[in-house]
Amino acid sequence: MISILLNRPSRRLFALTIVVLLGRGPESCLAGGGPENVFLLVNSASRDSMTVANHYVDLRKIPPQNVFYIPWKGSLAAVRGSTFQKKILQPALEEISQRKLGGQIDYLIYSCDFPWRVAFAKDFPEEKFPRHLPPTSSLTGATYLWSFVMGKRKEMFGLANNFYYSPHRAGMTLTRAFRARHRWNPKGRPTLTEGLPYLLSTMLGATYGRGNSVEEIVRYLESASKADGSKPGGVVYYVKNNTARSTPRHDLFPQAVGALAQAGVHAEIVSGQFLKNKGQVMGVTCGAPHLKIAQSGCLFKPGALGDNLTSAGGILLIRKLKGPDQTPVSEFLRFGAAGASGTVVEPFAIPQKFPSPFLHVHYARGCSMAEAFYQSIAGPYQQLIVGDPLCQPWADQPEVSVEGVRHTARVSKTVTITPSAKTSKDKAVAYFELFVDGQRLQRCKPSDKFSLDTTSMADGFHELRVVATDNTAIETQGRWIGEVIVKNGLDAVQLSVAETQLTKGMEFLTVNVASSRKDAVTVLHNDREV
Repeated sequence: MISILLNRPSRRLFALTIVVLLGRGPESCLAGGGPENVFLLVNSASRDSMTVANHYVDLRKIPPQNVFYIPWKGSLAAVRGSTFQKKILQPALEEISQRKLGGQIDYLIYSCDFPWRVAFAKDFPEEKFPRHLPPTSSLTGATYLWSFVMGKRKEMFGLANNFYYSPHRAGMTLTRAFRARHRWNPKGRPTLTEGLPYLLSTMLGATYGRGNSVEEIVRYLESASKADGSKPGGVVYYVKNNTARSTPRHDLFPQAVGALAQAGVHAEIVSGQFLKNKGQVMGVTCGAPHLKIAQSGCLFKPGALGDNLTSAGGILLIRKLKGPDQTPVSEFLRFGAAGASGTVVEPFAIPQKFPSPFLHVHYARGCSMAEAFYQSIAGPYQQLIVGDPLCQPWADQPEVSVEGVRHTARVSKTVTITPSAKTSKDKAVAYFELFVDGQRLQRCKPSDKFSLDTTSMADGFHELRVVATDNTAIETQGRWIGEVIVKNGLDAVQLSVAETQLTKGMEFLTVNVASSRKDAVTVLHNDREV
């Protein structure tokens, strides 16, 4: 998406966005959690990071103002805690506030080419941390626990600081949505005022060291986006052996298998180090240093999750070892998984640091990949979670439609929009939300309507989204996305691109701008001036 800003003499901005549609129509996106709830960080100093981000924005229909560019030129392996806080986390949080997105952002995610490990030891020079709780975090763990980082709280290096975690009791566990309006108290209950705030966080991919290529990242993100709402078949496997990598979790395997059966998903417990010749893998929980996924003869279905308890799964350094290094998270993704996790520093065999076997239960009940992972980890600070956070294969999304406005329509004055949605028989819509250019403006009950005053908007292109949220604990969303041209004044500005230029692998793009005014024009890509 390209935007152009026409500067007025009074320094007010007259904003118009022109999109080359290329046949694009209104969208009924099936994205788990919601693209409007994502804030995507992109390394503008990295071509790979921008390439991955561009693909993801297109696949998931991320609103342009939900994309933030940081020119990160530091290490892609590790960063000091204070540097992470000042150069990455704080600028992102400030930008969310400045863009007035604070109440709607659930996910703070990264494209590739950001440091995957954050070292906090020098930020706590007087503190002596126990050996099993070193002050080293993953990028995604530190972001999820952002309030600890901003408050410089040593409690982030603990085993019970994730109050969104859903414990299992007698083979049962609760599954809940994650939303920005919630805080979580020590009893694991969502509140509006008391408790801790979190931000779901993943890396879309990592190209550093033992990571994936850009082509691999784009391929598994495309596969994950197609899995949403597909109600896939396949099997979730729990691999059991008698080593210290299996015993911390495998006593819960039978209970997780039972819970999955109640959700209508088949699961099996098998013995060994990894799977062999399984052709319909929707998920795997295992514990072994060397999985040999390439030689296993297994096929991951779109949307599958990979989870392995081992010491170096999230360590992407190419290390000089006498034998082969432990299997990294990138191997699950290379062979088709939508998400995987691993620790970035020696975790010891402590179950609170790894997803519980109920990871797959939360996923099968309709949660997004990120919701499923963070609901299943009591102490997530060492876990690097990589993949598509919005992937939601078992979600039952409302099918949204609207009356009063149509895709590509010219609109003026006040527009009345009547939303409606189809749901399965045992569900209903709890409320609808109206987003304009990615920002949430209104909420209404199913029986109400939206009233949009276009005179308060700049003339030109705008994107409208109507999002329905169902009345279940998962708070599943469905959406309608359409594009309109607001026309209340006389001035006009137009951007055009010759279709002959739009070729794969092109290095340059020439845009032509015509305006009824003589003021300077600024061209934007997402919210970045180009």
